[in-house]
This record gives sequence, structure tokens and C-alpha cells, in this order.
Amino acid sequence: MSSRPPISSADILPFLPAGKIRCFVTGKLRKDTPEENVRQRWARSLVGEYGYDVSDMAVEFSVKMGSKRKQTDIVVFKPDGPRRQDTIMVIVEAKREDVSPKDKSEGVEQLKSYMSACSSCRFGLWVGSEKIAYEKSATGEIDDTTDIPRSGETQPQPPKFRELTPATDLKASLRRCHNYIYANQGIQKAEAFHELQKLMFCKVLDEKEVVDDLRFFVLGEERKSIAGQRRLLEDRITPLFNEVKERYPYIFEPDERVKLNLRVLAYIVSELQRYSLLNTQADVKGQAYEELVGSNLRGDRGEFFTPRNVCDMAVRMVLSLFSNQKIASLKVLDCCCGTGGFLVAIINHLRRKIVEFEQAKGGTEEQIRNRAGVRVKELAERNLFGMDINPFLVRTTQMNLVMHGDGSVNVFQGDSLAAPGEWDDEGARQKVKQDEFDIVVTNPPFGGQAHIDDPHVLSRYELPALDAKDTRRLMPAEQLFVEGALRYVKRGGYLAIVLPRSILNNPGLQFIRKWLLRNTRIVASIDLPKETFAEGGGVPNPSVLIAQRLTREEARLAQAGALNEYQIFMAIPKKVGIDKRGNAVYVRTPDGFIVLDGNEKPTVDDDLPKIVSAFDEWHGG
Repeated sequence: MSSRPPISSADILPFLPAGKIRCFVTGKLRKDTPEENVRQRWARSLVGEYGYDVSDMAVEFSVKMGSKRKQTDIVVFKPDGPRRQDTIMVIVEAKREDVSPKDKSEGVEQLKSYMSACSSCRFGLWVGSEKIAYEKSATGEIDDTTDIPRSGETQPQPPKFRELTPATDLKASLRRCHNYIYANQGIQKAEAFHELQKLMFCKVLDEKEVVDDLRFFVLGEERKSIAGQRRLLEDRITPLFNEVKERYPYIFEPDERVKLNLRVLAYIVSELQRYSLLNTQADVKGQAYEELVGSNLRGDRGEFFTPRNVCDMAVRMVLSLFSNQKIASLKVLDCCCGTGGFLVAIINHLRRKIVEFEQAKGGTEEQIRNRAGVRVKELAERNLFGMDINPFLVRTTQMNLVMHGDGSVNVFQGDSLAAPGEWDDEGARQKVKQDEFDIVVTNPPFGGQAHIDDPHVLSRYELPALDAKDTRRLMPAEQLFVEGALRYVKRGGYLAIVLPRSILNNPGLQFIRKWLLRNTRIVASIDLPKETFAEGGGVPNPSVLIAQRLTREEARLAQAGALNEYQIFMAIPKKVGIDKRGNAVYVRTPDGFIVLDGNEKPTVDDDLPKIVSAFDEWHGG
């Protein structure tokens, strides 16, 4: 068990002063800078992922180098020994993600000099734009290796399944992998992303299928030689990827292969091998994965990815309209699935409900997790569906669903505004049908080039001709999707859709509101803050609309203006956890101190969970 050095009650603060961050190692306050945040993340990793005891660690430990003294970022001492320079085992230098290993003052040579000055230091880790591990031999020579060893080990070992740990900073790890491929492989960013996807599929399959020893690993001596790197590719990664293609023939072509050169392949495997992607928290995976996608696709077609808290709010609100017994049988579609955020939110909600049910049945934590995983996979593959016009995003969603429990078999490429007969994918024509889904939850493309001007497509819908002297020859995609998305909802089912606020309040768009009132019962309208989509760069005035499709009898009454009056839930949250630049915003006291949660982490200032609670109380009553 890790233990922190004793901290007096005077050192414990319920708040953090502005511009400060609490040190994971000492518990004291430090200046909140990008460099300090990286150091604190790696201090946590040394304990949570490598198993070192925090009481054997120090930050900014002074190392004597000739006549001078230099401060290291993090050191790990020999267990239960004196905290001296000659008892240091491991040194970690953690830099900003834009610092190069070749940087004259902060690059790897700085770490090597520290290692040379410490007689008992055998391993070092430099983390910046890349992650590079070093080992010092008995003769003092310093050479690169795959990683530092776990606590209690003398060498980095092939990981065992039980030793894999959830990633605490997967976002930075995936970014390093992607940038390394892009910089060292000589391919475009999108292609680099596809190659990284292949290895992530291999990693997840290895975790799912492991019987004894894992195959997704590289040894230190293998990484140093061409023969070892080739052994990694031919003996482990290629067979794994062949199994991936057999398991997911709807994602990969039979002749696809891992195209990375040997050195790049070894780096990526060494970066990811110690993590369990399956057991990493869902929000950590979702945020990391979608940020990686965002660096390859910047909304040129109106594709902006829905923030996780918005997905969770919309999903929880619409699911709360059904009983717990009904939820397991609901058919759900996202007809503009993007990276799969809404579908992942559905899976996460199902998992929470199923885990509660399995806990009541009893068993060990592992048994409960395994039973829940089987049930989630079954429900996802039976009830969750996605479509997107962009084939890049289709594969992106499929990978996201594989990491979160599956349902990837029901994600198809196609234009959901077009007639199903125009879809190339036969599976889509068989499985995605209009008037059949209990819930459609989606964020259609906005602005940019997201306009529909195909007369054949426009002719399928009522909105282009409604209240117009001449049929509209061009419509923004988000306007047409109001009608297009509702067509997939069965009578009495629900649509939850992200829309620009103008659709709900612009006088020139009254015809859309008129159509909605004739065909749906408006359940809720949430006006989101302008900064909601700041990280993705789009949707300046977003809102979420939840509407119930009317039955045929109700639609006739609505057409005649005779539908019974009803109430609509409306809310205007002020905070969504980020500012207009995409930086995190935390709850503060009147004096400006940041309020900490039960885990001593800053409390995100986000009103959306409060909206869900208020909605539950409103419609429950």
C-alpha cells in the first residue's frame, strides 16, 4: 500500500488558492503551470501505474554535479532507506509536451547527466514530446530501453494481464504516439491516425482474449535491434492484427496490414503496453480519443464533436423518460454519429444500471465486472446503431465502441438524409429503417460546407416547401436534419438533437418551429452557453431539443390546432466546465479559492448535471 508522508491538519486545505496546484508527493501547494501539471501527472503514474510508494519519492530533489547543484523533477529512492543522492533508483524528468528530446537545456542529455551523477540510479524516464526510458549499466554507460521497471523489479518485464493499469493520462500518451508516427513515418496525420487505430484494436483484442501471457509488448533488448523489432512485428503484432481483421471484417479489409516501420512500431507498443484500455475510465478514454480525432478533422464539413457532458446530459434526460425495465429493450440510433459520443454515453448508462443489478446478485468484483461486460455487449450489439456520411468517422466510432463495450457491428457509412435505397451498405439498408427507433440522439453537422442543395434529397422532405412561395433550393444541414432525424423515430418515441439556438428563436425560421409543433410534442429545450463547443471550434450558440414524435391521431389533432396543451421543460445553464478558450473552469469560493472534491481534485464548474436532476424532478412530478 502506498502511503503519503504525514501531513498536519494545518496543511490540509478544503480549497486551492487561485494559481496553485497541490503536490501529489508532498501535499503542499505549488504554482499552477503547464510544467507542474505534467510533473504531478507523472508522480501519480509512478504510484498508480508503476506501484512505487509515494513515501519513497521526492520532487525537486537537489543533485550535486561537480561544484554545482541541480534540481531533478522526480526521484524514487530505494525502499525504506535514507533519502540521499546515493540511494536514488529512478529519475523522471517531465517536460511540457512541446519540448523536444534534443532540447539543449531540457532534453534527454539533462536526464543522462543526472543519472551519471547518482551512483545507484539505474533507470531514468524523460517525458515531453516523446517518452524515452534509459538504463545505466554497471560501467556507467546509458542506453535506451522500453520503460522503467515496476516497483520490486530489477528490469522492465513483459506485462501480465493482472499488472495492467488504467491510464491516468491517456490523452497525452495517444498524442505522443500520433505525433511520433507523423514525425518519423513520413505520412499524413490522418494516415498516422489510422495506423495508430490498428494498434489500438490489437491492444484491446489482446486484453479481451488473453489466456496466459499478453502479446502486445516489446522487450528492451528487442527495441534496440532490427532483429528484435522484426520479431515483435512478425511473431506478435501481425498475428494479432490478423485476428482483429477476422473479428471485425466490417471495419478492416482482408489485405490491410500494419504499415509502420519497425522502429516506430516498437515505440508505440512500448508507450501503450502497460495500460489496460478496457479498464481505463470511460470519460478518460472518450476525451483522449476524441481529442486525437479532432487533430485530424477540424470541422471543415461542419463536423464538431459533442462534449462528453452534453452527451451525458442529453442521454440521461431522454432515458429517464423510460422505466428501468424498458431501457434494456430500447432501440437507439445516432444518424450523424461522428466519433460515437452519444452511443458511448448510452453504453456507460447501461453499464451503470447493469452493474447495480449484478451487484445485487453477489459475487466478486471481477465476476460482477465480467457478467456486466457480457450483458453490455449483448445489449449494445442488439440495440445501438450509428450512421455517418464520413467513412473516417465511421471507423472512429467503431473503435470508440470497441473500447467501451462494443456495438461496433451496427455502425454504417451512409447519408442518413438520402433515401435508404441510395446507401451502398446492405447492412445499413437492413438494420437502419425509418419509424423503428425508440430514441434518436444526434448532433448534425453545422455551418461551413454543411448545406444540402441536392434537389433529389430536398424533394423527400416537407420543410423545403413549407410556407415558401418557391421551394427552397438550399438548406443548412442542421435545419433539414430536424425532419430527417425524426423520420427514424417510431411514433411515440423521442428525438434528442443538438441545434443552433436560431432554429428555436429566429423569426425567419418560424416554419421549422411550425413543423415541429405539428409533428412533435416538445419535451425540453436547453440553451447551452456559447463556450460549450469551445474545444471543437464550432456551434457558437448551441441548444439541445428533446421532442416526442406524435402518434397519428395526435398529429391529426395538432394539424387542426386541437392537441391538448402541455408544459415544456426549459433551462439556461451558465457553466459547462470550460471557458471560451476551452480551458477548465472550477468552482471557486467568493475569495477566489478553488473548491476541492472528495478526491482532493478541483471541482469542475458544470451546471449540466443539475439540469438532469431538475428535469428528473420536473417530469417525475
